Amino acid sequence: MARRKVITVRVSKRVLWIGAEAYPLQNIARATTVRIKPPRARAVGRFLKYVLITALLAAGGLAVARSGEVTDSDRELITRGVTVTASVLGAAFLLQLIVVLVTRTYYALVIETSGNPRTVLASVDRNEVHELVRDIMRAIDDPAFPGFVKQMTTYNIGSMRDFYNASGAGSVGRMGSDR
Repeated sequence: MARRKVITVRVSKRVLWIGAEAYPLQNIARATTVRIKPPRARAVGRFLKYVLITALLAAGGLAVARSGEVTDSDRELITRGVTVTASVLGAAFLLQLIVVLVTRTYYALVIETSGNPRTVLASVDRNEVHELVRDIMRAIDDPAFPGFVKQMTTYNIGSMRDFYNASGAGSVGRMGSDR
């Protein structure tokens, strides 16, 4: 689960403050919203692949148990072991799938400066992030803009220091880390 916290976002004296991070407005080349969607289709495919492999291995184990070369006590032991192992693996794969399926889609504010783009905050409210982008760009465009102060609920969705390439049509992806 993503950790949630409330931070203050403000523009004051031509500086964008996001929590304790400061970005001089004259250094911001671009601000945009990026959708960070959990890989649900990939998780379903992975689940089906793992279940199929587990079923094939279980069928092989049960075939060995049914062979004439195994004693009755060993047959029961092998059958019980295969059943328990397949059940535990199936439950683990199902839990992994459920975690991905219930993960929310986040919307990240990406700030581009002269360096790499930076994901500076993430929210579940797309409109709130879009409005923040508009306010930032208004502050950049109009030096007389009085500024703003907003309290935003933001989510730590892993390493918020990751860079996202928000350039070009649909080229959004993790590029690396600055740590």
